[in-house]
Amino acid sequence: MEAKEGLVPWATIEALPATAADTLLVIFRELGGVPAHHAALAPGGWDMQADQVLIEFDEDLHFNRYRAFSLATPWSAELPWSATYRAYSTGMEGMCLNAGGHGGKWANSSSDRLFGGSDEKEVLGPLGPSRWKQRALYDAINDAYALCSTQVSLARVSIHDQIGGLNVNQATKKDLLLEPEALRPFLLARTVPVEGLSTSP
Repeated sequence: MEAKEGLVPWATIEALPATAADTLLVIFRELGGVPAHHAALAPGGWDMQADQVLIEFDEDLHFNRYRAFSLATPWSAELPWSATYRAYSTGMEGMCLNAGGHGGKWANSSSDRLFGGSDEKEVLGPLGPSRWKQRALYDAINDAYALCSTQVSLARVSIHDQIGGLNVNQATKKDLLLEPEALRPFLLARTVPVEGLSTSP
């Protein structure tokens, strides 16, 4: 899908090299994805864009077993947030579960079509929550897009991060501003650069 003028196009499977696309489609199927619906995989717009730098803000619902699985790609080691996000995904799933299984957070019609349904709310059974799976796969698509792109950089900030002595979750809840002197180097360390990658997916 085309973005509005001046905005970076949305990530899509079709925009990726064949090897990366194939890997992501394997992840899709292993998460229970329905092959007939793989063409509907479209993460949508980016959270923020500053010039050509994209910033994704990942709330608690991004961190669970499915995100840990979608980070197990051949190229994950090149993502500056990979190790931290894997730790969050295994250690913070309870917070993800407690964030609310209502509305579209657990499942919606789109995610259920993609993954063949969901378990009952707050039941992590064979199906699990389809919306969690969808979110994890979309994050992986965006990760791969950033690594393959020659035009944009991507940074990820998590609600679980500590920046300048402040927990991002607490700072957002209390409307506390993060110090620019701490935020700038943090974002720099969390950014996939446009150039200088050792390999591409």
